[in-house]
Amino acid sequence: MMKRQFSVTMAVAIFLLSASFAQDDSHEGAYHKNLKYTGPVTGDEILYTLYLPRSHRKGAGTYPLVIFLHGAGGGNSSFEVMQSYEAARQSGLIGDAIFLFPEKYGGTAWRDGVKGKNAETNVLRELLPYLEKEYGATSDREQRTIMGFSMGAAGSIFWGGKYPELFSTVVALDAGGGNSVSDPTMRNYIPEYIENTETIRSSVKIRLVQGGLNTKNFQETLKELAIPFDLEYLPNAASDYLENSCCLNKKDPSKKFLHNPKCMTEGEWGKRTWEFIDANTRWD
Repeated sequence: MMKRQFSVTMAVAIFLLSASFAQDDSHEGAYHKNLKYTGPVTGDEILYTLYLPRSHRKGAGTYPLVIFLHGAGGGNSSFEVMQSYEAARQSGLIGDAIFLFPEKYGGTAWRDGVKGKNAETNVLRELLPYLEKEYGATSDREQRTIMGFSMGAAGSIFWGGKYPELFSTVVALDAGGGNSVSDPTMRNYIPEYIENTETIRSSVKIRLVQGGLNTKNFQETLKELAIPFDLEYLPNAASDYLENSCCLNKKDPSKKFLHNPKCMTEGEWGKRTWEFIDANTRWD
């Protein structure tokens, strides 16, 4: 027991140290931005960023997949997310995985037909089969995580409920309060949690990390449906964060700035997110 506790403590220390020094422009794996693929069904040009782990070799088998959905502004947060992931991987908290960052879906709520775009079809029906064939991304739901920030967090909640046959793990980083299973006028209407309750309850693992926003109504819905979920709130006081934390306002460090993807993946809560994904992924 003492040995296990020591190992965990050392892993946490290595993660935090690695994260603090992960400030340069390098990555351990292959980091490809501005990739394009023409959807064979829609004819849409699909823009994305792809991260391949250091161990990746074409034809060497399949790799677990994490899809990360961006926020409403459409900004690509892949660089910061991958630095946090690599620090966790170096610490032995998570295994090697492929990461996909679809781009340019700002304001769509990650739904087909919004803003004239086809987020669901583009990513899930067109791009995924290509990545499976070309890069060995897994087709096994038990090795797939859907993850996102802000609007992307709401999108992850939506996709995880609508497509439980595709994903076993959902991670929502600072989703807002606009999720509803009963009100079709809500932007993030998710009746799928009623329709697929049994499947979600038994086979989908959900983690909610809250910083500047809240999902209290959605949490109550999950409790009513007896769907288990993991929940973490970021620390309340600015003094709870390290001096150089991305969770602090740059102009006034006495104030917090929690609603940003780098903040949501740093620190102890970031470590626990990667551990959560690792624990709920089937690693071959």
